[in-house]
Amino acid sequence: MITLKALLALPVFLSSTIITFVLAAPGSSPQGSDESNGFLDVDKKEPFLNYAASLTGGEGCKDKDLKWIRDGFDEMNRLFAAAQDPNFENQSEIDFFGRPYRIGNFTDLIRANLRRAGQYGNLQGAEIVNPDIHVRCDDPNDICNEGRKKDGKHAAYNIGNEPHINFCEKFFTLDPLDEQVNDESSKDQAKNYLMNYYNRATLWARMVMHIADVGEAVVMRATPNFAPNATREWILTPGPSPMKTSVLAGVMDDKNGPMNVRVLKYAYGVTRAKLLTTLSTQDPYDALNNAENYALYALARYVIQKRGFFPNMPLVNFGNDMAVLTNDQIMDGDKKKFACFDMPDVVPLMDGIIREGARLSSAANGLRVPTATVVSLVLAAIWILLGWTAGWL
Repeated sequence: MITLKALLALPVFLSSTIITFVLAAPGSSPQGSDESNGFLDVDKKEPFLNYAASLTGGEGCKDKDLKWIRDGFDEMNRLFAAAQDPNFENQSEIDFFGRPYRIGNFTDLIRANLRRAGQYGNLQGAEIVNPDIHVRCDDPNDICNEGRKKDGKHAAYNIGNEPHINFCEKFFTLDPLDEQVNDESSKDQAKNYLMNYYNRATLWARMVMHIADVGEAVVMRATPNFAPNATREWILTPGPSPMKTSVLAGVMDDKNGPMNVRVLKYAYGVTRAKLLTTLSTQDPYDALNNAENYALYALARYVIQKRGFFPNMPLVNFGNDMAVLTNDQIMDGDKKKFACFDMPDVVPLMDGIIREGARLSSAANGLRVPTATVVSLVLAAIWILLGWTAGWL
């Protein structure tokens, strides 16, 4: 075993390299902690946090990207903490889930979804632990830049309704939670528009709701009706399903897509999310099946908690469904900086893509060991081996 005296006898650049590597090796804990749990727990301004779940992977992410992702995750936990125990008589709940008489059968499901999302804020030692999340920036499905400019492009997407999220370049242009909330709430008119508050934590919240272990949706499944003298051949029964993105039904397109395929209007943004709850063409469960609705609801509750008012604009109770469905200005009124409005943000797992990532380093915000350091360590090992062989170590 090499001694400290022998180590210090090595050439300066070799001994210092080894010592530095040992002190900053992946998995080492920051000062004041005995148990670092991945790079989530580093560089906190508040007391040190040990989350029960970790972020893993990091493929294609730069160090500053990992920090942005980590901080967004931390802010997302604050959003969902503010969104617990919904009161379905309140306007914020009505706006994003629907009136009580429409969603009476689904309120327990909504509560359970919000409760599971909030469990990502649990610390080590908690009885309930959500799955680790594999984060990446290498765009394995090659869709970050797909879509027409006017319809927006992806800021992030979920892979396979699993705890597996890719973050695109747009995500890193979104503002921190409190910075955005404080800035927008200080404005006279703009403060009433919830979409102005959209930030990196809101997008994180949407991605988490897509994870099958967190967000549960309702689908209607058809089964044969074997009852004697039945007037209907099929029976529709509700069943559980992973949460994806709801679409607006009955939308009249000016132009059809390629091969005359109808263009779907996915319910991203405040306007479309609210329309899911008000249009007669939508089923009562369309809003609670939409990940964006939970993210926007959590954002609204956070603003109410921090600033004392509900940014309720735009209002979408127009009274004439067909007038709304044929009005592109209403349908596409939200900023498209935050989503690819006419493409889903849940994609299949591609062949050859690793499903689970390795735990990210807790040292230096997830810094990887530079190539030069690896080379120096190899040379140091050779030097030590030669020293042992020659007998001068």
